[in-house]
Amino acid sequence: MIYKIFADIIVVMHFVWILFMFWGFILTIRGFFNPIFFNRWLFRTLHICGIVYVSLLAIMGKHCPLTILENTLRTKYNTELTYHGSFIVYYIEKLVYPDLNSLMIIIPTVIIALSTLVIFILRPPKKIKEIWQKVKRISFI
Repeated sequence: MIYKIFADIIVVMHFVWILFMFWGFILTIRGFFNPIFFNRWLFRTLHICGIVYVSLLAIMGKHCPLTILENTLRTKYNTELTYHGSFIVYYIEKLVYPDLNSLMIIIPTVIIALSTLVIFILRPPKKIKEIWQKVKRISFI
């Protein structure tokens, strides 16, 4: 029973992660026109690292570590509760798109990652800018 509870907790964490990736992108786009948000360096740095990681997993056809952990826990509870494939594809397919091609997830994920990366480079957070300037000064001494 404990494995099932932990697997369900992983599902909730996975959902929160997906929301963070999605809303982080929305806030990044909105923040491009709002300089105050762009100084939230920790949020932006975590988001850029996360979305690049997720898109690389999608491009390489790998499963998210949370998906693997959830499946492992469900297997320990009951082998019939596991699913094959991606967490996102499995749950969205069940709820919204009955015959969803995995490219429908991969392509938007990569576009979001590239857009976020370009915005991060064009308008880096103030703290990241300061760190970068210190590194440039040290490397030229």
